[in-house]
Amino acid sequence: MDMIKRGLNLLVKRPDFGKLMGVQFSAQAADGLVQGALAAVIAFGGQKGFDLEGAKDPEDILRIALYIFIPYTILSPFLGVVIDRWDRRRLLIFVNALRFVVLLLIGVVGVSDIGEAPLFLAFLLTLMCTRVVLATKAAAMPETLEDNTLHEGNAVSQLGGALFQLGGTGVALVGKAVIDSDIIVIAGALVYAVGAAFAWTLRRVGEPRPETTFGRELARVVGNIIDGLREVGRRPKAGASIATYFWLRLLWSFTLAAVGLVARELLGDDDLLLAALTGGAGAIGAVLGFILAHRLLERMRTTAHLVLAASAVAGAGVTVFGWFEKGFTLAALTFCLGFGFFLAKISLDTMVQQALGDDFRGRAFSLYDIAYNLAWVLAAGALKIAGSDNIDGPLIAGGGIVFLIGLAALRAWYRKAGLLAPTGDSARTASSHG
Repeated sequence: MDMIKRGLNLLVKRPDFGKLMGVQFSAQAADGLVQGALAAVIAFGGQKGFDLEGAKDPEDILRIALYIFIPYTILSPFLGVVIDRWDRRRLLIFVNALRFVVLLLIGVVGVSDIGEAPLFLAFLLTLMCTRVVLATKAAAMPETLEDNTLHEGNAVSQLGGALFQLGGTGVALVGKAVIDSDIIVIAGALVYAVGAAFAWTLRRVGEPRPETTFGRELARVVGNIIDGLREVGRRPKAGASIATYFWLRLLWSFTLAAVGLVARELLGDDDLLLAALTGGAGAIGAVLGFILAHRLLERMRTTAHLVLAASAVAGAGVTVFGWFEKGFTLAALTFCLGFGFFLAKISLDTMVQQALGDDFRGRAFSLYDIAYNLAWVLAAGALKIAGSDNIDGPLIAGGGIVFLIGLAALRAWYRKAGLLAPTGDSARTASSHG
């Protein structure tokens, strides 16, 4: 409960942090509303909606992953430059205001009347803009908090964002039974407007940016991308963190998609029971990770130690419990995965924020987005290669074993780079929590 109290204190006592969370939570709640409303409207190769974890077979997973992640992967490096070079407050206002206008028009015209192609583009827009919001939030957070409270701030961001998005999705799913999807989409548009209003009130989310024209910045984009890659390469703490995030995301994507396919065979089409066994246990693990994050960090020599320990919990859970094709073992698996992934993710965010200056964080977190997208594409490709008839417990457990082998290599990188020694930023962070 101490972590919950600390998180609430940050929201109240750090006004810009609270407003930044307001932007994020509003955006993700609106995502839940809009995507939940559109899920039953857009047909995609026989698969309703774009739920990767709820797809019916590996072929659907791969098709959806390619269509929704490849476009943003191409744009992400350029958007990282935008986050670093342009006024972040204006950027947050713009991406939420843009979605407000587009979704409001769709709701007014009518979801069923506007056509599938515009709905598909609107869906991609909501996904891409949210990635921009999350990357901008992560880059701006160190400007709203002290260094010794970044870990708590990232925990609040991760848990709060997940709860608001789940809440929005739940409202959409229940609302569709009694009202038109048009009204839900309009409600989502209005929540995006709330996010834009929170962004309007922000005071400090980054260093002042030089006034320049769009044309000049466009000409400098490629150079800025290269500069960002070089800066990450020069900072082992940043490079190792991004690589670890990719490896964790690959485990997450592969495991949840595979578990969804296995659980359907075990439980038939009972989606409620599936959600209770998998998503519910994973959510409990994530919440427990939030509650224990501060206490566990106090007991670790460095943030990097917590990353590796949490990642090991996730990998071990997949390896041990993934082998058995039973409902309760799948629940145990998702609990370990949710607990380990949540703890590691907030610590990785903190490490990247500490490793880089304000003028490079946007590009670093755009690499996060690329890692997120490629993880889903590679996981979908692996499942497709495995084949629809071979998705079983040993395959899931094998994914966990491969992850743990890769984690051992990452640990060696951490040790060689000096990330496991309590020096520099890690020592200051550890002492501030001790």
